[in-house]
Amino acid sequence: MFYRLFELFKFRIIRFIESNPKLNLMIYNNIYLFKFLLPHEKDYYGMLKVCKNKKNYCILDIGANLGISSMGFRKLGFKNKIYAYEPNYFLYESYLSKLKQKYKNFYPKNLALADKNKTLIFYMPFYKSKCIHYFCTFDKKYLINSLKITFPKIYKRIQIKKKTIKCSKYDDLKINCKPHFIKIDTEGYDGLILKGLKKTIKLHKPIILTEYNKEYFSNIIKILNNYKPHVYDIKKDRMLKLNSNILKTKVSRSNKKNFLSIRNIYFLPKDFI
Repeated sequence: MFYRLFELFKFRIIRFIESNPKLNLMIYNNIYLFKFLLPHEKDYYGMLKVCKNKKNYCILDIGANLGISSMGFRKLGFKNKIYAYEPNYFLYESYLSKLKQKYKNFYPKNLALADKNKTLIFYMPFYKSKCIHYFCTFDKKYLINSLKITFPKIYKRIQIKKKTIKCSKYDDLKINCKPHFIKIDTEGYDGLILKGLKKTIKLHKPIILTEYNKEYFSNIIKILNNYKPHVYDIKKDRMLKLNSNILKTKVSRSNKKNFLSIRNIYFLPKDFI
């Protein structure tokens, strides 16, 4: 009972941390000093309900950033091989490559994924010379909206820089991995990445977790038409099939009235048992 109350309080604190860019960067960039915050997403606890914890069942962490999600998976006890994809070379070199030395079966890739092999513009927000790297994206419109939602008082002072990056289609990569679970958090680019995973998804039927966004959600539903959307309810400690009422009352990327709102959607294959 005490542990459950602590966890609920912890995620309220995390939402507060995320609302302040300087505080967020200070803590997340040094997450090894704040391991009690892992996993940083409460929705990840749903993995304990649906995912298999075996090394031959791979996890894809797409949009790996600092590796904080992968660290959360390990904190939850998952021993699976993890392939972490991050287009930002600085994050790959400074954080992901170091995690490789710490965790067994952790394989970081400095690679951007897309629906096809092509070159795209990568948008990076900066506040007082510090890159808010967890909001970097190929979707400028999504980025601006995210900044307005998260930092309503300062977003006009945030500078957006851009860089050209080569992207690859996952289905064209020759990776010795049969994914069982795929986490995608690419700031509005999830749908195109899923299109690049079409053959892999059809072959292996992995469980997929994507960040909820109202403008893009209907497109994700169409792409994953052989899947059933679910959410993890931390208060009830169980998976719930997504319906219109849950979507309206419990799901939100940022909700000032509900600091425990659900931000990620699980997609389970229709034949999932």
